[in-house]
Amino acid sequence: MIRIGMNDIKNKILKFHRQLESDNNHRYKSWEHCYTYFKGNKIDVDSACLHMSFYLASWGMYRGSSFLLWKDYLIHKEVVKHILENKHLQKVDYSKENDSHINEIFNLIRWIKNWYKENINSINGVVREINVTDTLATKIVLGTLGCIPAYDRYFIDGIRFKGLSYSRLKKSNFTQVVKYYLDNRDQFDYVNLEIIKNSGINYPAMKLVDMYFWEIGFEADKKIARQPAQLK
Repeated sequence: MIRIGMNDIKNKILKFHRQLESDNNHRYKSWEHCYTYFKGNKIDVDSACLHMSFYLASWGMYRGSSFLLWKDYLIHKEVVKHILENKHLQKVDYSKENDSHINEIFNLIRWIKNWYKENINSINGVVREINVTDTLATKIVLGTLGCIPAYDRYFIDGIRFKGLSYSRLKKSNFTQVVKYYLDNRDQFDYVNLEIIKNSGINYPAMKLVDMYFWEIGFEADKKIARQPAQLK
């Protein structure tokens, strides 16, 4: 069991969330808008595509090297439809037996990656094979279903900093992240109550986990950047 002090989890997550509280139009709010829309009962697929596109852009998935930069928001239409068929994953309770849910999540991630690869074969008129990263696929699932963290650079650095193993995205290392959450669930739940009180939005467990490890990785990167060149 990995038990972490209350202040560590509380301080990291609330430090991240305070940025949203201080700016009503902060780019991080794109996750709230997207996830809240996908949680609704009446979902228009085109509108869902637009929400997901802006959320992904806010989190760096439309940078110059991305194939998405050359596509409009409706490129996500079939992916969104498939995600909506898996809305039950928004309700995953990781305190209960969840092997089947984890299998479903990873099957969904594979499906998302394969769909883009198999259906996009040209970029701005040039035939080319696209690269669909784990970062993109997990950001899509986090933004719509909230059942797995986004495995980007800072999140991965954060879990490594806390001693969790990572070589590539696979069920075994995600299971470690889930265990970390369960070992400290009372602390994550406490922080979520603070967020609900401040924002009125109930953050899913894996979004809280994502914020925690992301903030750790981000702070570590800033600390390295501040070091004199000869010490790096």
